[in-house]
Amino acid sequence: MTEHFPKDAWYAIGGAATLAEGEVMPIKLFGEERVAWRGDDGESHVWHNRCIHRGMRLQYGFVDGDRLACRYHGWRFGGDAQCKKIPAHPTMAPPDDFCIPVFQSAERNGLVWTTAGTPGADVTGLPGGENFVFCRSLAVHAPPDAVVEHLGDMDASVTMPGILSTILNIEGADVPVAVAIQPVSADKSQVHVTAGQAVAENAIQPLRLRVSAWAKRLRDTIENQTEKEASE
Repeated sequence: MTEHFPKDAWYAIGGAATLAEGEVMPIKLFGEERVAWRGDDGESHVWHNRCIHRGMRLQYGFVDGDRLACRYHGWRFGGDAQCKKIPAHPTMAPPDDFCIPVFQSAERNGLVWTTAGTPGADVTGLPGGENFVFCRSLAVHAPPDAVVEHLGDMDASVTMPGILSTILNIEGADVPVAVAIQPVSADKSQVHVTAGQAVAENAIQPLRLRVSAWAKRLRDTIENQTEKEASE
């Protein structure tokens, strides 16, 4: 991948509302497996996607209060990623080094963010601040650079690593849109689309539907172009 996707940058991995309490969601970033989950306390987490016991993928686990339980042997890990309970040894206090590797994560502007490195600053979120509304996430079977290139052809501008902004005209109104690109792997991407506009509460869902339809057309165009270039 190019300079568009430095590992020390923050990347959106999904809508915060999509990761509801009790949800466990597998994700990939730069080809590396991770798991995102949210406990009953409302806190979201992004961890390595393997249990330290037998290597079971934690994406198949379940949330038990404010803990994530491995599906295989039921080991419970707290929000600090420390093992809190081993069902086969209920009276044993798990050692301090029984913990899952953790990745930095944050929530801003309706999105969950994480990183593959060590960012120099806290996540700044999307341009336009809290006025942005999460619309849709879409898998794109195309390299992350292809998504950047296509958006660049639409006069979208890079506002921070992995995020491009453009303006859509929706029913005569200019609506700023930000596309956060998740570099899943060298040949796959995920896009998380948000729109910024001060609208009444009853107008948010129609806005989401229109921007989501645009995002789907964008995805189809990028995939078709990528397939065409691969066959030439």
